[in-house]
Order: sequence, then structure tokens, then C-alpha cells
Amino acid sequence: MESQTEESKCFSVNYHDDIYNIYDFLNNHHHPGGINYVKSYEDKDITKRMQKVQHSKAALYLLRQYKKGGRDTSTKDNQDDLESLVDWEQPILGQVMALGSKYKEWVNLPIDRKVRFFGNPVVEKLTMTPWYLIPIIWIPIAVIFIMYGRQTYVEITGDTSYVPIALSVLFGILLWSFSEYCLHRWLFHFEPSGKYKFVIYFHFVLHGLHHKLPFDKRTWIFPPQFAVFFVYGKFSIFRIIFPESIVFQVLAGALLGYILYDMIHLYVHKCAPKEGSYLYYLKRRHNQHHFANSQAEFGVSSGFWDIIFCSNIKLRKLAIPIKF
Repeated sequence: MESQTEESKCFSVNYHDDIYNIYDFLNNHHHPGGINYVKSYEDKDITKRMQKVQHSKAALYLLRQYKKGGRDTSTKDNQDDLESLVDWEQPILGQVMALGSKYKEWVNLPIDRKVRFFGNPVVEKLTMTPWYLIPIIWIPIAVIFIMYGRQTYVEITGDTSYVPIALSVLFGILLWSFSEYCLHRWLFHFEPSGKYKFVIYFHFVLHGLHHKLPFDKRTWIFPPQFAVFFVYGKFSIFRIIFPESIVFQVLAGALLGYILYDMIHLYVHKCAPKEGSYLYYLKRRHNQHHFANSQAEFGVSSGFWDIIFCSNIKLRKLAIPIKF
């Protein structure tokens, strides 16, 4: 796929007598079955295969976007095309609140296209956060927390050992892993009622836009200007829960866990990990979350809590490894 020239970026399949060019979807490493399971179907009819494999509603809906000549708006799969509910040529955030009861269905049906979030060009620019700003901003802050926490620990306890410091940081990382799962499952994926417009807006800005636009790079990492509120919230809670002697170390660990989460989330969307690696396993799970069942596989940096809370998907055994 990578060897194709700019002019020949085409991977066509026939579905219900229409032609679809799914090159971008495959080349962006997002197909849960990988390129190698699909490449034998190039220029062939996939209708029976799609029915046999029982693709999700989200997957069938996404396929509409790649119809040659423009988006497929038919009802061949017994589902309406909901994209007429919004004007994609206009900023999207100002429109979602008007979707009402249709929002819940609309937001869980992904599309692949360019979009503008805000009408104000300056605010729109702020949504474009380079990935490297995450470690550049947050790692020094985590180090400062550790150093200050170490000083505070020694002053309060008189203990100069580094072991409690290290254990507190590790505990913070573990605590983030649990928080990541809880936030993703019960906050990011709460079901907004169509009754309150501000709730719809909050849901879309928080996480809905990532499921609606999973290929938009701006939705792959959490912008620091918004993450600062979560960090402050965690610090306020930690100061109540943990002794003053270790609170900064635990917070530093949680912050390091968050950085790791953000970088893993970016990687599993953007890259093609090697078969058998931990990141390969995480990418398979996260693709299932986006394109098979958005109510499962909530852990991004780990699958541990999904197993504990029975929200994991049993990945099928493969005859040959997936090549993303």
C-alpha cells in the first residue's frame, strides 16, 4: 500500500453494485482485520463477505464515506444516512446541540472527512496540538512534583530513603490506569439525553468528537489547555485522600501515567505495531472499541481493568497475524 504513488491511491471494492475506494481507511492502519486480510478483495465484490463476517453498524456506516463519486446516502443496509442533519461545510460544534434525540445515534456512527470545530480561526488553531508538546509540558512538571515531594517527605518524616518515593510514584501510575478506565467508561461514554443541549455539547467536546471523527489527528491527544483542569481536579482530590508527605509523588505518578496513556493512544491510531508486541495487542483492542463495539474495551494503555470489570472483547484467534 505504501508504495503507491499519489496519483494511484486507490483500493477499490464492489459492494451492492457500487464501487468504494477504501485506500485511505486501510493506509491509515485502522481496519481491525488489517491490510493482509483485505488485499485479496481488491477490485472484487465484497457484499457476501461483509454479510458473512457481520460487520458492525458503525463499520457499514463508515464505508458509505468512501463511495466513488461521493458519499453513499442510500438505505441499502436498512439504516438512514444521518449526515444531512449537519452542514459539514460549517463549524460543527455550533450544530451538535440541535441534534436532540438523534445525537446519540449520530455520534456513534463514524465518518472520515475534514472538519472545522470552531468558527473563530484563533480558537480553531488552539485545537491543533502537536504530539510532542505533551511530554515537553508535562514531564518537567512531573519531575518538579517528585523533587518537591521528596523534599516534603524528608521534612515531615525525617526518612531519606528513596524507596517510599519510588513506591508512591508507582502507585500513582497504577492509580492513573484505574482512573483512565473509569473516566473513559463512565464519564466519556455516558449517554446524554437529547433533552438538554448543554449536555450534548459537553459530551461531544469531551469525547464524542473522537468517535465521530476517529481519523482527525486533533482528537488523538488531550490538549494541555484542557488537561490542566483534570490535573488540578486530581490534585484537589489527592490532597484529601493522601498524606501531605506523599501526595506530590502520587500526583507525579498519575501524571506520568497520563503522559503514557496519551502517547499510546496516539500510537495505536497512527502507527502499525509489529505482530506479537504489546502495542499490537492494544491496537487490536482499540480498533474494536471504535469500529465494533464502543461499549467495550475502555482501557487504552492496558486491558487489565476491562478484564476485571468484564468489558473486554475476546479477540478471535487468527490464522495469520494482522498487518496494519
